Amino acid sequence: MQKKYSWLFLFVLLWSACSKEPIPPDIPGEPVFTAQFQFDAEQQTLSAGVDSLYLFTAYRNAPGALLVLSGAFAPVDCPDGDCPGSLTFELRNDRTGTTVSPDTVFAVGSRAYFNAAPQATDSIVRITFATPDTLEYQLFQWQIDNGSPFTGKSVTREFPDNAPHAVTLRGFRNGALKSVVTRTIAPNSMQPVYPAVGITVFDSSATGPYLLIANTFGIPVVSFDWNTGDTTQQIEASQLNASYGVTTQNLAGDTAFAQITLSPIMSPGKTADFNFSVQNITSQPDTLQPGSVTIRWVDENGAVWESQRGQQTPAAYFQILSSEPYEWNENGQKTRKMNVSFSCMLFNSDNPLVSRPVTGTAVIAVAYP
Repeated sequence: MQKKYSWLFLFVLLWSACSKEPIPPDIPGEPVFTAQFQFDAEQQTLSAGVDSLYLFTAYRNAPGALLVLSGAFAPVDCPDGDCPGSLTFELRNDRTGTTVSPDTVFAVGSRAYFNAAPQATDSIVRITFATPDTLEYQLFQWQIDNGSPFTGKSVTREFPDNAPHAVTLRGFRNGALKSVVTRTIAPNSMQPVYPAVGITVFDSSATGPYLLIANTFGIPVVSFDWNTGDTTQQIEASQLNASYGVTTQNLAGDTAFAQITLSPIMSPGKTADFNFSVQNITSQPDTLQPGSVTIRWVDENGAVWESQRGQQTPAAYFQILSSEPYEWNENGQKTRKMNVSFSCMLFNSDNPLVSRPVTGTAVIAVAYP
């Protein structure tokens, strides 16, 4: 698709389909669409309008209702781009359906390479936190790793790994904060790793005083530090309108905290507690990979080399450096002109275990609806 004489190459293409005579000589002029690349240490230069090459632009439907937009440097009698010396660029639409948004799918920036056989390697850890203490408290507020608070009797959050998490649960009654517990959880540990504590209040007699006990579970603790200055597991409280808090610590220095606010209508009582369950979820492979690209090179021996046949290294890149609308192609389809740079591995389509590096730049175009 050469801007200065694309009409002539359309004539050449139609003429050559009906004639076995030699293709007319090239027409002088500066090519618009070119590609300079090094494939396995061999330098290649392709230009539409030179050496009987044409830039074929098209689009097609891929499985999953995703459009694939393509541009192929190929001999004028090889519109499918499957002949020796053909170089094809394929850009997958950034959404399913037939709508193409040029401002996004052709935007300047990086693109990932399409992988025809993606692996389900990504996984997430889904943790559900819940409290069984729904009688003494009317509202529960959660905070995980000092993030934004959220409310509910149970909440589910997803994490990228099995790292420990600091969890704070606050319990409210009659609009006032009455309970706080803070501890660290280890999502997939079979044995307790971090300490946990809660406060239980007992009425020791009809008139008091009240007994507050720091109930611990999980890994054993070695110290108790109350906000009253006490350091024992059990203390006495005579005031009903006061908050009592305790921090416990294990041998490793890990801490847990609990606080309760006593009142005449909430004594005896205890701090709200929580439990959690863990699901390890492996993500399904992304077969669509919208916005990704494929490069295909057919060498002089007819061997097909494709970027999509294997996993690219972290060093691989495909950059759209500039992008602008271009003229309609010979099929009456809109096209987009782009300057690109690229570097990746191309895998032999017959034996994907064999790969070769390709690096280069190009001025290309693809068609779209």
